[in-house]
Amino acid sequence: MARNPYFTQGTGNEQNIIEDIIVESLRIYGQDFFYIPRILVSKDEILGEDRLSRFKDAYPIEMYLENVDGFEGQGAFIQKFGLMMEQTATLTVARRTWNTLVGVHGNTIIPTRPCEGDLLYFPLTKGMFEIKFVQHQDPFYQLGKLYVYKLQVELFQYASERIDTGIANVDVFETLKTFSTDTTRNNTAGVVKITMTNNGIGYTHEPIIEFTSTTGSGAAAIAIIGTGAQDGQIIGVDILDAGTGYVTAPTITFVGGDGAGAAAIAEIEINIDIPDSFGDNNKFKEQVSDILFNENNPFGDVVHTHKFIPSDRADTTSITADTNKISADYE
Repeated sequence: MARNPYFTQGTGNEQNIIEDIIVESLRIYGQDFFYIPRILVSKDEILGEDRLSRFKDAYPIEMYLENVDGFEGQGAFIQKFGLMMEQTATLTVARRTWNTLVGVHGNTIIPTRPCEGDLLYFPLTKGMFEIKFVQHQDPFYQLGKLYVYKLQVELFQYASERIDTGIANVDVFETLKTFSTDTTRNNTAGVVKITMTNNGIGYTHEPIIEFTSTTGSGAAAIAIIGTGAQDGQIIGVDILDAGTGYVTAPTITFVGGDGAGAAAIAEIEINIDIPDSFGDNNKFKEQVSDILFNENNPFGDVVHTHKFIPSDRADTTSITADTNKISADYE
């Protein structure tokens, strides 16, 4: 038998004594940290990340810093994106302490343990760290129970996250970003496309284009009058300013120009740096859903057909490019 009745793997009282000693030791030799859970806002389902995460709660908790000689990692070094500061460390936190101070609130993505992606603020160095890996079986079932979590952490790199914990020394990290971003996070958009639905007639000069909306403002465009067979018609519109704040597409009206009948519709697009836009990769996934790896094209072969007229020929050449062949047929 694997178990001897005279030598157990630890009774409940023995396990409680070990846990009490560990908790007491971490309180004596540990350092004060703030545990900051991550709240997902617009997760990228392809890369599994969320650069628009929110952090609104911070819980004081003691942890033991195992790196007695300083932070590990490469430190300061130059990379293609500029100066990079890489600092890593290993922290030990008692399971009972974490459950009592953090887990009881149920605000972590994984409610039963510390989660990769959560943040830790270290008041001693005024540094913000991100949890990269949680080791939950070290030491390995001492007396038949697990007592601590070991957290592999790395210096946090800000990337548009919203930090509103109410603790000034923590919230200041949002103001230290090195690039401009839309921190208001309104679900609004600008005008990106205008499609003519009626070209109208009789226009002798460009009419004024008015955008009517109950939400946004600032959009501006200029009309293009055709020539030849399309003389006097509005054949297109050039957008001068996309505007901002549009929740729905504005109504377009053509005023003046000595003509009549022109009509067009506008399309808006939400900025990718605010919620409900779902990020670059999800947008890309939607755009290629009809081309790559669908039921009609299971192997992802993309077929493009282009027609052009060479400068030395009067007829049209049709070239069909496939992943396996290129064929040229002259009409």
